[in-house]
Amino acid sequence: MSAIRPSFGENTSLEIIVLAYYANEIFGVDQQSRAFVRFEIESQEFSHLTFNPFALWEVRLSREPGPSDPSRPELIEVTEITPLGQIHKKRTISQLGKECSSPSSIPILGFNGPSISYSQLSGRSPSVTIIELKKRQAIRRNSYGEITVSFPWGQIIASVPIGNEAESQIFQKTERSLNSDKEIASVIGFRPKYVVVGLAKPRAGYCRKMAVGLLPEKISRKTAKALRAMQLESASLERSGGDQDPKPLISDFGDEPDR
Repeated sequence: MSAIRPSFGENTSLEIIVLAYYANEIFGVDQQSRAFVRFEIESQEFSHLTFNPFALWEVRLSREPGPSDPSRPELIEVTEITPLGQIHKKRTISQLGKECSSPSSIPILGFNGPSISYSQLSGRSPSVTIIELKKRQAIRRNSYGEITVSFPWGQIIASVPIGNEAESQIFQKTERSLNSDKEIASVIGFRPKYVVVGLAKPRAGYCRKMAVGLLPEKISRKTAKALRAMQLESASLERSGGDQDPKPLISDFGDEPDR
């Protein structure tokens, strides 16, 4: 897996696995190369989409790539999005996690600390990674009042603010700290197995590490079927030019065994 966006050559479209939605950006992985990608979207233009974890999308690339951004070397320009389906099997998700996760022997995103000066970025270091979570994970409020996810990383306990708005709102309602995957699951509806960490856009000259999405280790067959139906319905509405309010994300991840 290449941390930096490779050249996609003559390809005008990619099949990507959706990982997270933060601010106005989608974070994903190119299914073929396993390279991370991130791209901005206009909510009105793509209001037919439902941002499901591990949704499979076909994205059409712009003929003219946008300006390079050293803080987001994986950035691509997308002109069209077509939902294709839904990934749900534990084995498939586990393989994706192994191929795209970072080793705990190096700092997250290549540097120590919660942020980095924009002037120090060269575009040669990744701005997105997947972290595999163990049972010692926790959701806590830091001294600034931010909701954070904490987890062992090498010799330290890393703590990263949760930037995903939907997840942050859920955890804001909990007054106490959640100190295990079981406690977290009781609030969010699933046991987080992975966290997607991304570098946020520069603010006051600095880019912060943000937890842009928590991911389960699998999705139940029932939920996967419903998510797939929602994705295919979205694609049908796009082709027909229909207009319909987007449905909410289903977060009821079950414990059915994979077969």
